[in-house]
Amino acid sequence: MSRSQRLISAAGLVVLGILGAAPISVSAAEPVISTRTITVSIPAPSISCRPYGYSFGTLATFTADFNLIQFFEGTTLVKEINHIHTTGTLYRSDDLSVTIPYGANLTRTFDPTANTITITGLFRYSHRDGSGMVALDAGRTLVVPPTVISDTGPTMVEWQMAVCAALAA
Repeated sequence: MSRSQRLISAAGLVVLGILGAAPISVSAAEPVISTRTITVSIPAPSISCRPYGYSFGTLATFTADFNLIQFFEGTTLVKEINHIHTTGTLYRSDDLSVTIPYGANLTRTFDPTANTITITGLFRYSHRDGSGMVALDAGRTLVVPPTVISDTGPTMVEWQMAVCAALAA
């Protein structure tokens, strides 16, 4: 046996010793990945501004893209990660010429074992074209359905109040 053949054989024995003689197997299944897009092109009811002292509500159009990744052990879902990107327009319900853009760019993670939903990223935002943010809800939100346990960013109510104020201006 040549020197190079002995080295290859020795290397093979080392690898076999490290990995074991049993065949290598992966216990977790490959993730299931799916995508979906939802478009609402006709203004539909959205936020009511009445709780914040205004006589109008909002209508919304939007496109939402979902990239869903699910992890299973056997047939049991163990984790679900949903990357969501949304863009749209909010309309003042009593004057459709008054609008404000809005959107989201977030990750929603569901842990079925703990029964928790964690939302991170830019949950909601609104801005006038070219004039900066009017309302923003970014951070980390932890939910044990249906209860919000913690929210490190502005709340949904704060975002809604800012949007209604912007549409009233």
